[in-house]
Amino acid sequence: MYTVLSRRVTTLLTLLLGLTMIAGIAAMGKTAAVSASMRELPIYSVDTKENVMALGINCAWDDGDIESILDTLEKAQVKATFFMVGEWCDKYPQSVKKIAAAGHEIGSHSDSHADMTKLSKEEIIQELDASGEKIEALTGKKPTLLRCPSGAYNNLAVATAREEGWEVIQWDVDTRDWKGLSEEEIINNVTKHLQKGSIALLHSGAKNTAQALPQLIEEIKNRGFQIKLVSEIIYKGSYILDHTGRQFEKK
Repeated sequence: MYTVLSRRVTTLLTLLLGLTMIAGIAAMGKTAAVSASMRELPIYSVDTKENVMALGINCAWDDGDIESILDTLEKAQVKATFFMVGEWCDKYPQSVKKIAAAGHEIGSHSDSHADMTKLSKEEIIQELDASGEKIEALTGKKPTLLRCPSGAYNNLAVATAREEGWEVIQWDVDTRDWKGLSEEEIINNVTKHLQKGSIALLHSGAKNTAQALPQLIEEIKNRGFQIKLVSEIIYKGSYILDHTGRQFEKK
């Protein structure tokens, strides 16, 4: 009788242990799912009631069209945000100074155009510090905006940048000028996706960007949009991002 009772107790304990393990695995799975969904995102666009947008121009190649771009922006009375690679600043310091002197905003595009997803935390900080120091030395102003090279980022890159005092900026409107598209294609890629709070991606040194810019700005304005700096349209205080990277002010 004792043996039978002992076996029943053992069986019951085994069953309870099994149920506990199953519950634990289920809980772990739930936790993993929650963690996987908590992705660090850059700001792609901004939720706003105002008809505003920003032009973000990456500088990573040559500076052959900078004079033309600056001339167009001046004539249109528009300010843009330029994201510069540190090594580009090394090659074209006078262009950096001209852009800054014209009143445009300058952010970092890393120091060496490295893939941020393949860097350690220390290497990410080195990229940010090096590019920031070069930009500040040439403009007298410390940059606070970062656009990751090739738009490549992960949780570590975004979290590290924000820990270091940077805000990470992506885009919701891609001109795709980097593919050598025609002026008309560049303009259409903006106008068909343009919305309130949009941030556009353009490149200096691309084949037709400078040529497309005058008409692009005109089309944006014709749609009732005001072009502002990235720092002017993003929220600086508490905010939340939805799954698309759209920034909402936290009230």
